[in-house]
Amino acid sequence: MKVATTPARSPHFGNTRRSSRSQQYAKAVVPDIIDDDIETTHTYPETTVDRASFVSPKSKRRVTEFQYRVYDACRQVPLGHYSTYKAISDHLGSGPRAVGNALGKNPFCPLPIPCHRILTTDCYIGGFSGDTKSKIFFKKAKLEKEGLAFDESGFLNESMQQSRFFSEFK
Repeated sequence: MKVATTPARSPHFGNTRRSSRSQQYAKAVVPDIIDDDIETTHTYPETTVDRASFVSPKSKRRVTEFQYRVYDACRQVPLGHYSTYKAISDHLGSGPRAVGNALGKNPFCPLPIPCHRILTTDCYIGGFSGDTKSKIFFKKAKLEKEGLAFDESGFLNESMQQSRFFSEFK
């Protein structure tokens, strides 16, 4: 049985981490146009044959088996909820950074692989599409459109951290 630590109880992060994340968010550049699209759906290869031949338009490479495992887990996170890189990595038996790297290359965004629904363990907005400087505002806008709310430093509101956390991966 795999257990994901809920964000509010995670011993991994303290105030120092939150402070540095707040500074990172404050330095981020808000783009002129915010992409808040949460409806565009891309064709997702379901069969082994389709997956083996699919080439990502984003990287111009084949999607790896590990990336598909990450995407399969990510697509389970329901609308209006979130999960964390760590929860997915615990489910897969890998590391949070590997999950983040796979999601940064996600060619199926926003649907059927809603990688914008994945936050850091301390409920910080994190990166989006491999970017932590401006595209995080795209991620924030998508999540806000789905009903989540963030504070002025880019952290999910505390009132939502437990009730909207998803870790029931199959």
